[in-house]
Amino acid sequence: MNTSSIDYLSVLIVMMIFFVISFITNIIGPLVPDFIQSFDLSFVLASFLPLSFFIAYGLFSIPSGIILEKTGNKQMIFFAFALSFVGALTIIIFKTYKSLLFSFFLIGTGMAILQVVINPLLRVSVSPQNFAFFSVIGQLVFGFASFLSPIFYKSIVQSSEVNAYSFFADSPWVLIYLSFLLLLALVSVIVYVVKLPSITFSEGEKFKFGSTFYDFLRERNSYIFFFGIFCYVGVEQGINNWVSKFLYQYHGLDPNVVGTEVISAFWGNLTLGTLVTLILIKTVDGKVLLHIYSLASSVLILCALFGNLEVSVLSFKLMGFSISGIWSLIISLGLNSVTKNHGTFTGILLTGIIGGAIFPFLIAFISQISELRYGMLLIFLGLLYISYIGFYSKPIEKNSLLKF
Repeated sequence: MNTSSIDYLSVLIVMMIFFVISFITNIIGPLVPDFIQSFDLSFVLASFLPLSFFIAYGLFSIPSGIILEKTGNKQMIFFAFALSFVGALTIIIFKTYKSLLFSFFLIGTGMAILQVVINPLLRVSVSPQNFAFFSVIGQLVFGFASFLSPIFYKSIVQSSEVNAYSFFADSPWVLIYLSFLLLLALVSVIVYVVKLPSITFSEGEKFKFGSTFYDFLRERNSYIFFFGIFCYVGVEQGINNWVSKFLYQYHGLDPNVVGTEVISAFWGNLTLGTLVTLILIKTVDGKVLLHIYSLASSVLILCALFGNLEVSVLSFKLMGFSISGIWSLIISLGLNSVTKNHGTFTGILLTGIIGGAIFPFLIAFISQISELRYGMLLIFLGLLYISYIGFYSKPIEKNSLLKF
């Protein structure tokens, strides 16, 4: 690895932003059972909450990529933080189902902008050959934050001090969003004082409305990797949003105790898995590694859905480990498959994060007319598509491997 070309301070800032994105995004799953109870929601109405969050990725990822090629990355980061701050504040003040929908949409918009900015920023900070490796480190930070968030929420729910305040007694999840306000303010100050490298574009790379989009629409890579991100985030959020309900419905396990523990273990294992991925990605071709992860995950989801209580709980937990490298591999294979307009292409790829809205919604819809187990089979289908990407992709820049 060429370490001389790595801007470690910028990498640290990117990792902090990964932490913020994950902490804010992946707390939604553990909160869904409480939202159902607090607002007396059906499966479908509950599914609109993550839908309102992730649909923002579908609406704003491509515009964010275009604007990134025309403006500075710091301005976009601050704008994203401001939107998320307003969203969290709205949840705290109003505490209604409609305000949650609006707030999740605002926060989702902020997270979409951040994702579009930090992936090209990380690539510039470490060089294309090292991007896959550092993208896995980003996933490690992402998983660690997701591991902490349900534990943090569980401690709030069980805290007698918090429940003593009438403002939090009915909805302890409000304290989560108070914490977000402090976290966003802290990271904003740090980003303000640190100098970040510019994501520069040559005249040939700059976005030209019409021609650039036409080029990408003709490019098969755009569709293949878009649906890869769509399926991966759909798989991740399908598990994150419905595991607690599944374990309660089929095995009678308390969603606020066992369900939260399983989700936390899922993210914890994802964190551990990324440590292993850091080694594997320097010794195994990324395409092969993607096959291994996706096929192993396909087997585990079938065991989780159709196994007994012990097998189901264990399989859901292990899926965190088995999907740990998928996001990083799809992103790095995608960005390293095009030669220019990486900002716009990142926007196209990250529009696929809308899969985090569509998958839980489709799972809820299928569950409403059938049952939850069959709705969650959608996760299995998504993993099969991800395996296909390993066969298809032909990156121009491959992940740098150690030579023995």
